[in-house]
Amino acid sequence: MTFSDETLLAYLEGSLDEAQSRAIEAAVEDDAQLERQLMALDPFAPVVQEVFERLPAESPQVNLPDSVAPARSGGFLRLVAVAATTAIAAVALTFWATRPADLGWAQQAAIYQSLYVPDTIASLDSSPASLTAQFAQAEAELGQSLNRDVLEALPGLELKRAQILSFKGKPLVQIVFADDQGRPFAFCVIRQGPAAANKDVKQAVLSGLATATWAQDGYGYMLLGSDAQVDLGGELNVLTETFSG
Repeated sequence: MTFSDETLLAYLEGSLDEAQSRAIEAAVEDDAQLERQLMALDPFAPVVQEVFERLPAESPQVNLPDSVAPARSGGFLRLVAVAATTAIAAVALTFWATRPADLGWAQQAAIYQSLYVPDTIASLDSSPASLTAQFAQAEAELGQSLNRDVLEALPGLELKRAQILSFKGKPLVQIVFADDQGRPFAFCVIRQGPAAANKDVKQAVLSGLATATWAQDGYGYMLLGSDAQVDLGGELNVLTETFSG
């Protein structure tokens, strides 16, 4: 069955009677050419098409309603309802497919540490008295010793500060060092709780920094280097042996 552009425009405008509208809708279901002709005349079609073209290749599936109730004023409003439903679903799909995943404590700590430059730590008060006060507060928050004597003896690193931070209500201590070129290193400890699983050492590059993370007996640990290429092996061996439960 063929329909003129004038008839199809009348359908879109809602000026056809119910029998004529149903005839067009029935014909469109079996006639791809007629569907293209109709959509070419529909002012909403390019908008919906553009939304779908922007969707990621892999999006979560959403079950749309099988049908949209006919609007009283005819085909035009009926297609508006369909277009609106489709567009809303497409926007929802885009949001769920592209929303950023929640960052864990290690990723957040790496982002924070990546902002450090040598000037950031050059003027820190690392006097014995200041470090003693900082470590006392940090150990009280964590509920465990930070083995300051071991940290001060790490080869090639100068202990600069112990700072108390927090991640989702859990105390997180950042211990800052300077290497022999004044570049910042860090060792972080977070109290995760007795239910937290133990995890073996995992090395990765996060926020442009070489990192190593592990977990033991309710605490998470993280060593962060000054850049992506730095070798953490020497410090990592000492720290994993010291903080092994």
